[in-house]
Amino acid sequence: MKKGTINFSRSNIDTIWRHRGAPLLFLGIVFFAVGCGREDAQVTSAESEKVTQEIYTFTAQNTKAGVQTWTLAADVARYLESGRIHVEKPEVIIFQDGKEAMTITGDGGEIEQNREDFRIIGNPVKGVNEDGILYTNELYWKDEKEKLYAPGEVKIVRGDSVMFGKEMEADPKLETVILKDVRFKIYPKDEKIDETKD
Repeated sequence: MKKGTINFSRSNIDTIWRHRGAPLLFLGIVFFAVGCGREDAQVTSAESEKVTQEIYTFTAQNTKAGVQTWTLAADVARYLESGRIHVEKPEVIIFQDGKEAMTITGDGGEIEQNREDFRIIGNPVKGVNEDGILYTNELYWKDEKEKLYAPGEVKIVRGDSVMFGKEMEADPKLETVILKDVRFKIYPKDEKIDETKD
């Protein structure tokens, strides 16, 4: 069995859900189709590619200008001919301003070595931060934009408040979340609601 670590380094949209003290533009204001950025996030299946190396107890991290942006730990990593790394049972921690912003877990995923991007899949993928929990089946991280994208169904829970939708774009703290086909149940103790635009 091999153990390994890999390091990667490189140097006004309308909102629908903002958290704690910021307006929540929910009630029929901006329920429109927002592109999920999937054209940038196309990741093919590892099943059709040759595995060039397999590593157990795998860890990876990415930095920008010496500042850590994310870390990933997985049970197994398989390097593919295309340069991608397929991982099993990943746990990703995303950092913002030097602090942990979200922890993401899933059944599997892939890292884009040349772009510092990754995809996590699972039943479900679970993203947890100090204010809430995100559930979906497929989640992309776009490192350059520092945004999460989920092309399918999404559930976000904060306290007793729950929101459902699809084609999500969000920051890892879930302070700003854009969704399509939104359904929700909001309690004032969890959210501040404002029907006006910024």
